[in-house]
Amino acid sequence: MIKRNLHWLIYILFIGSCAKQTSPTGGPKDTIPPSLVSASPRQGTINFTGKNLRLEFSELITLNNAREQIIITPTIGKEFEASAKKNIVTLEFNAPLEDSTTYTFNFRESVQDITEKNPARNLKLAVSTGTYIDSISISGIVYDLLTGKEAEDATVAIHIPNDTFSILKHPAIYFTKTNKTGRYKIENLKAQTYYAYAIADKNRNLIADSRSESYGFLKDPIHLIVDTSKINIPLVRLDTRPLAITSARPYNTYFNIKATKNLKDFQITAPDDTHLSYGLGDDPSSIKVYNTLDSRDSLAIRLIAHDSVGNTLDSILYAKFSNREVTPETFNYTISESSLIAHKGILKATMTFAKPVEEINFDSLFFRVDSATTIRFSREDLQYNQSIKQLTILKQVDKALFMQENPDEQRMVPGKQSVTPQPATKINELYFGQGAFISIENDTSKRSIQKITPQQLNELSVILFDVRTEERSFIVQLVDKNLKVVQEKINIKKGQFDDLQSGQYSLRVVIDRNQNGQWDPGNYDQNEEPEPIFYYREDKKNSPVINLKSNWELGPLLITS
Repeated sequence: MIKRNLHWLIYILFIGSCAKQTSPTGGPKDTIPPSLVSASPRQGTINFTGKNLRLEFSELITLNNAREQIIITPTIGKEFEASAKKNIVTLEFNAPLEDSTTYTFNFRESVQDITEKNPARNLKLAVSTGTYIDSISISGIVYDLLTGKEAEDATVAIHIPNDTFSILKHPAIYFTKTNKTGRYKIENLKAQTYYAYAIADKNRNLIADSRSESYGFLKDPIHLIVDTSKINIPLVRLDTRPLAITSARPYNTYFNIKATKNLKDFQITAPDDTHLSYGLGDDPSSIKVYNTLDSRDSLAIRLIAHDSVGNTLDSILYAKFSNREVTPETFNYTISESSLIAHKGILKATMTFAKPVEEINFDSLFFRVDSATTIRFSREDLQYNQSIKQLTILKQVDKALFMQENPDEQRMVPGKQSVTPQPATKINELYFGQGAFISIENDTSKRSIQKITPQQLNELSVILFDVRTEERSFIVQLVDKNLKVVQEKINIKKGQFDDLQSGQYSLRVVIDRNQNGQWDPGNYDQNEEPEPIFYYREDKKNSPVINLKSNWELGPLLITS
């Protein structure tokens, strides 16, 4: 009986497998995207009252992440369902569309063939529930202001003037996404006034989260009468939350203060002029106040702090210190920068400490040129920033000690055959002996040696610049690949940056509109845009990156603002 019915089971499995929509195997690779055969309603339909859209394609298709990829403007939120069957895509509306409104449906890369997932190209549809199709468009580029790089997949939105609307609180209604080159275009708009903004919308809620997302806005309204292009929007990371203290408590050997976000600068004082020692904590949003009290275990202190958007925190705290026996944190440091420009005789080193420095032992701090020559330092050669616990050594030294030896030079000795001088072996070490630095908690630093190779003139390079701007105040900056400012010039239109090592750089101009000598990020709540930044870009690749070789003079590089 089992054998007699076995062929029916095989037949059912065969029929089931034939019903599945799968990609064919074998043959040449499919590179042709699906094309639209028909649409209902058709492009440009007016007085539309239907409850769905139906699109027919030239081949079998599938939907890719329809909720994210299909953009409907003005948005209808999640009030639609998208489905694909064979070569048909259907959009079902769960709620009626607004009257007298032009809707655009941008399918982006949602519709793909089932073989190689080739997306249908430029698949857009505009219909109106009124008597005409709105036809004005706005377009431009979205880019990261600090890096100059185009922002891919950023949300670009517009809204009509509204005193209560906030990009930090309300979702966008008219929006689109940028492509791989940061370009965007919003179409089928009414002729009226709009405000434009953009969000790196990571959580896909169409609202700018200032804590975790970059965003940008244009403070001036855009009066759309005709198609308008070059509406470019810069993105910055700008935390607009109020600046406040989240915790203040004793920890280990110090009193730890934690703020809601990173601090730009801060100062702590005691009403009775008690000497205080403090510095940044484990991150830029925390401060450590160390116990410098003789007999007391608590002290009233005043904290004044600022964030990057101009918020001020002014608070009186009651600093307490633990009486428990604890092991202090290790007193160490890292050297983040060291250099010696031989032809100018400039020695520089920067180091950051784990906790504040109370005393420096200059006998244990020196630069050893060779076995016979040592360079000593004085207090005038050192700059200490207590807030960030950073020490900078900057000293002018005898450049003759570091110039390249010429092997062809010979010393003539009377009555004898000429001989080649034998110079002392160069060591070129920045030496920190045991106990060179003493911390606020009276522990000492370990012995450390930093080897510094003198940089010769023929190893270093020069970048010349030419700035074309009508702005009264600006800063020309050369930054490295980590956006750290290497050198800068203020209000100089033609100049140069010299003594540069080979590597990757970018050249930019910061428009200093408030003339305070630094870049300011603006504030959305105060309708202040970030100060503009313009990068030099090579015409052929439109990239802000400059690859600099050794012993090279580059430029003048032209930057126009």
